[in-house]
Amino acid sequence: MTVDVADGLHGRTSGEWRVPAVAFAVNGALYGSLLTRYPEIADRVSASETQFGVVLFAAAIGGLLGSLVAPLLARAVGERSATLLAGAGYALLAVGVAWAPQLILLGGSLLLLGILDGAHDVVMNAFAVRVQQQRATTLLGRMHATWSLSLAGAGVLGTIAAGLRVPVALHVGIAAAVALIVQLAIALGRKGMVAEGPPAPAPTVDGPERPARSGGRLLYVLPVLGLAAVAASYVESPGQEWTGLLLSRGFDATPQVAAVAPVLFGAGLLASRLLLDAAASRVGQARVAAVSAATMMAAVVAGLLCTLAGAPVWWALAAVAVAGFGAGPAFPLLFGAADQLSVRHGIPPARTASMVSALSRVGAISAPIVVGPLTDAFGMVMVFAIMAVGAALVLGALPRAVR
Repeated sequence: MTVDVADGLHGRTSGEWRVPAVAFAVNGALYGSLLTRYPEIADRVSASETQFGVVLFAAAIGGLLGSLVAPLLARAVGERSATLLAGAGYALLAVGVAWAPQLILLGGSLLLLGILDGAHDVVMNAFAVRVQQQRATTLLGRMHATWSLSLAGAGVLGTIAAGLRVPVALHVGIAAAVALIVQLAIALGRKGMVAEGPPAPAPTVDGPERPARSGGRLLYVLPVLGLAAVAASYVESPGQEWTGLLLSRGFDATPQVAAVAPVLFGAGLLASRLLLDAAASRVGQARVAAVSAATMMAAVVAGLLCTLAGAPVWWALAAVAVAGFGAGPAFPLLFGAADQLSVRHGIPPARTASMVSALSRVGAISAPIVVGPLTDAFGMVMVFAIMAVGAALVLGALPRAVR
């Protein structure tokens, strides 16, 4: 297989990995900073649980819209510039959310923040894919690990800031200012380099792999990729949002022990993402996908059995941690599969990344609507049951999507 690329691109990509790396760090840090102050933000605007749920739903809808319009932004200014612009907008709107004095202003700010978040998610992944294509290496695992690590670090700092009673607007404002300064430094570092120009054309593929361009192959891959993206959300979203409640109500765990569950799930995500690029280079993405999905499936089934058998809470915590480790590679691999679609079928990376991002957000939006009523009707065991269904679908779809 030979790959033809536009002249001049190779010289400009040696340091370009810093742009998506900073973008992933900025996105995770701003999100983590806001998450830790959401209770105070809700209290400031006197929002009930239902009202705050509505404004968070507005943010989720905004994220979906942003992921759909991101390809237009990338087409207009290129993935690199779109990444910097969306990141700067995300930082400014995070301050708006932290400052909003009324519920309606908070809802509007979160809707706009969601749009910028969705667009930022797509274009930073698309630009990482573009750099990955030109460098002929794997980057997405490290990029997503950067996001997880940045989220965790910002969460720790946010918890400290809340404990010290630092005003929310001041805390988030400092985080946003740092984010803007870092992105500005990256943008100014462009001076003296080759001009960016229009987005790079997708590489063309010659040789025996040319049949992969067929419309039939594309129509087969797209539904599989979409199924894997939605299914992965049905593991990752409950793993982060519902496992704490599962332990407190399903295992009668203390609040301190229950709070450990989402932390362990996040730690599992981070650990496997740090290992992903090296593992994919050594054994291939399809094998990593199969092992990842099988690990995820085994962990959630074990957790389901522990819940049914009334096992000690520590067994459930172990299952949650291993499930996070198995789930970590899913989305980096899906964005990698989008990379392959852009190469083999001449599709702009922003468009395929937009599809993965939008479908993952559909899953993240719908998962709570599914989990809530089923746990009310059948008990907290349904958290692991729903995660098991999602893991089974990932096991069937993810290896095929990345093959």
